[in-house]
Amino acid sequence: MGDAFYDEPFCRALVRAIQQGLELPTAAGRLQFRPTAAFAKLGLDIEAMPVGRPSAQSSNTVVTLNDTLFLKGYRRARKGINPELEMGRFLTDVVQYANCVPVLGALEYVGNDGQVMALAMVQSYMANQGDGWTFTRDYVERYLEELRTAPADLPDAPAPADAHGGFMALAATLGQRTAELHLALARPTGDPAFDPEPTSAADATALQTHAQAEVDTTLALLQQRLGQLSDPVREQAQQLLGLREALHAAVDASVPAQGGGRKTRYHGDYHLGQVLVSGNDFVIIDFEGEPARDFEERRAKASPLRDVAGMLRSFNYARWTALRRVAQNAEEAVRLDAAVRDWERVTRDAFLSAYTGTLAGAAEAVPADAGLLRLFEIEKALYELRYELNNRNDWVEVPLHGLLALVAPNHSTAR
Repeated sequence: MGDAFYDEPFCRALVRAIQQGLELPTAAGRLQFRPTAAFAKLGLDIEAMPVGRPSAQSSNTVVTLNDTLFLKGYRRARKGINPELEMGRFLTDVVQYANCVPVLGALEYVGNDGQVMALAMVQSYMANQGDGWTFTRDYVERYLEELRTAPADLPDAPAPADAHGGFMALAATLGQRTAELHLALARPTGDPAFDPEPTSAADATALQTHAQAEVDTTLALLQQRLGQLSDPVREQAQQLLGLREALHAAVDASVPAQGGGRKTRYHGDYHLGQVLVSGNDFVIIDFEGEPARDFEERRAKASPLRDVAGMLRSFNYARWTALRRVAQNAEEAVRLDAAVRDWERVTRDAFLSAYTGTLAGAAEAVPADAGLLRLFEIEKALYELRYELNNRNDWVEVPLHGLLALVAPNHSTAR
């Protein structure tokens, strides 16, 4: 047995079939090789392209052709409309959103029973300087290392907004691109899978019920795992457990008035690792949604502020990761904490200001409700806390601090 993606002629033949829009019958269905309109415009000579060696990425295999095309093979075939492919086609061909990786086509199996399975996808290869997570973490680490090693008699540091002027411009660009994505996904096109829908009283009730259940489930797990935590982290955990009623009250207060809003498609798994740095700009990638959810859940419409909350939580993780990697002892961690907290604050402000400014006046905009954003940040931090409790006990303090800051803003972050 062998892996066909290691065979150059196979990879070229697969991409060429997609380019040509072939269809092949099978015993119980057919293989559809479907290009997007963007593929034809490129006029590429597939035969002349060198094929790179495949790399395994989670459940996918990835091959590049001449640093021009990006071929992804789905190693786990799943029935249903693939949200990554569906979103990519919509953004590429329908609304032509510029800051994503264009989808050029795909191979899908269509059974005689109507079931669809995505088997492979072709995208344009985008030159970049790496993902936003690595870029941001490295930036904050360099900043903290300069502070850590600076002589004690140096003049006072500039105000955070001045100290991080260049990075703030990038954070604002990211906020703008995020808003532009949400505007593109909110544009009515006549496609029921994407057209915005009004939110209902039932939506508000379901949102509230789900969030309250998340609080109870997460705190129950935290109580169960207290004995596995270090003393300082256990103290923070007990503080959060004592705020159960405040958490429930925060959820209730953050749920918007029933009805009157709109829900749209959104990225669904948005964080710094899902954007590529390209010059002084960003390209948004990986529209698969949260891997733990089934396809229908990932394709469901909701408030795009879930994406905004995911990015804000990612800034928080970058703050704590950089601090952990730079501070060499507890004393240094306490000394550097104020500076890195200021970095997170001005970064959030720059991102949110650009996001809301880009939405202002746009007919397609879904309003950036502050209460709803807080609710989604709470939900995201609760998810993170469950994940860390189940996988990385030494990271539990990060979502713990995040939740305490959201529910009890005056709590101390000193370690």
